[in-house]
Amino acid sequence: MLGFCGTFDCIIDDKGRLLIPARIHSGNFDSLKGRGIQPGEIMILSLGLDGCLSLYPQDEWTKIQDRLESLSFTSGDYRFVNRFLHQYTSPVKVDRAGRILLPEKLRELAGFGKDVLVIGANQSIEIWDPTRHQNYLKDFGRKIEDVAEGLFHDGNDR
Repeated sequence: MLGFCGTFDCIIDDKGRLLIPARIHSGNFDSLKGRGIQPGEIMILSLGLDGCLSLYPQDEWTKIQDRLESLSFTSGDYRFVNRFLHQYTSPVKVDRAGRILLPEKLRELAGFGKDVLVIGANQSIEIWDPTRHQNYLKDFGRKIEDVAEGLFHDGNDR
């Protein structure tokens, strides 16, 4: 299954709507039916962990919910993450033109102006202020090769 992918320069219109780029839609190459975002579909928009907004199909959001619900509510970390995720989350409906309305509070928290960067991130779509995204990449401080080596290292030198 190919997830959401690609990077797109987009604009938020005067009404706070964002057109989801058609080319970012994921496709399931294991079947003849592609998994595109459909008009009328309800998706979940949340403040992301790194300062972006994250847009999830409902089935992907359900996986996050299920994982969260498996944790102990007595944990302070659980309560903090649970509150963060839910206070900054909103269901959004894809209109006939493929647009979603970005709630004003979420736009403010993400530092959005008119221009945004839309990035496919496998299970979700990330929406970034372009300057904030550049700062995130710079501040991360490591090269992709080093990060990938650490994540994918299986103990065998090649």
